[in-house]
Amino acid sequence: MFQLNVIVCGGGLGGIACSIGLKRKGHNVTILEGASQLNEVGAGIQIPPNSVKILKEYGILDRFLPYITKPKNINLRRYDTGEVISRTPLDPDMTDNYGYPYLLIHRADYIRLLYEAATEMGVVYKTNSRAVSVDQETVTVTVETGEVYSADVIVGADGIRSVVRDTAVVTSKTVEPTPSSNCAFRATIPRAEMLSDPIVAHLMHDINSNCWIGYRRHVMAYPIRNGELYNMVMSHPGKASVGKWSEPGNLEEMKAHYHNFDPIVRQLLTHVNSVLKWVLADLPMLPRWVSESGRVVIIGDAAHAMLPYLAQGAAQAIEDGCRLAEELSKCTSKSDIPSSLRGFERLRKKRADTIKAGAAKNAHIWHLPDGEEQEERDALMKPRDGHNPDQWSDSEFQRWLFGWNAFTD
Repeated sequence: MFQLNVIVCGGGLGGIACSIGLKRKGHNVTILEGASQLNEVGAGIQIPPNSVKILKEYGILDRFLPYITKPKNINLRRYDTGEVISRTPLDPDMTDNYGYPYLLIHRADYIRLLYEAATEMGVVYKTNSRAVSVDQETVTVTVETGEVYSADVIVGADGIRSVVRDTAVVTSKTVEPTPSSNCAFRATIPRAEMLSDPIVAHLMHDINSNCWIGYRRHVMAYPIRNGELYNMVMSHPGKASVGKWSEPGNLEEMKAHYHNFDPIVRQLLTHVNSVLKWVLADLPMLPRWVSESGRVVIIGDAAHAMLPYLAQGAAQAIEDGCRLAEELSKCTSKSDIPSSLRGFERLRKKRADTIKAGAAKNAHIWHLPDGEEQEERDALMKPRDGHNPDQWSDSEFQRWLFGWNAFTD
């Protein structure tokens, strides 16, 4: 087995999962993370079957089981009445159809479990090591402290405002994230508080992902941490800082955005004591993911940041890391690295860009104003021949999305 020295810039979900894939292939891996400690903020995140397959193949799925919730369905509901417009069956349907379940987890648990698996395997995780520039010719990373690290391959997993991308991969122009017109609030409600309120307690017993959709707004909500918390993500018109996940939000503003929503939603919001706010943004399609030297590559949000309306941002980063490890395992000398990285880009770019377009399509579909187009959408979402304007429920798109095997496809 030919061994490479790989530096991964960025110690988030995508970077750590990538390091596990590379370490399984026998490579030496160092993660350079800018933060002072592993401290993921946020709330719930979805782990779809295409990600669960990778965790299973990596031999680490079992450590997730005490922390996950397995929902029965994704219910798209009318914003004001709660009427179910479209239902995507998840359990046991996803396992029956694609071999793996659809799971929900807290982001902090997800990243911690990946971190523990990676460091147990021997991945080196360096904090206080934020990359400030990458030299694609010398294959070196300079961090804020002035230290310089060299490697055979550099992987940029450093997010939507990627330094690796801007200094080593797409250098001919500045790549600016494209903010959508929407922000999102994130909040969690403790189990005991949910159960104390008879109006919303049923949401902790009948385990589903519920999404109330209306004009320019939606609320996605589901239990996480094996039922310890109720997670809410609320999309609404507004502005926040791109790339920041932890701006405090205003509770009264939050409630005002959903004043005409289903009484269940309004009751849930009375139990929210604090809320975080972040902007929803994606990237324009990039001309390349690999540097001209063929020794630096970007993955995840650095390459294809997408809107969250298919819950595939982290999943695609994890697929990237899996496929990258498979391609680099074909190297028999360092001279093979450029062709391996370009093979990775060729195999991954079209899929990621297609999913990014699907997420943007869902954003439009979900946020229609009441009227003729909305009524036509609702009619088309009723069970029919497998086609559905909601990308989650369209049978052909769903099969391609969730049935993907990143190790072989």
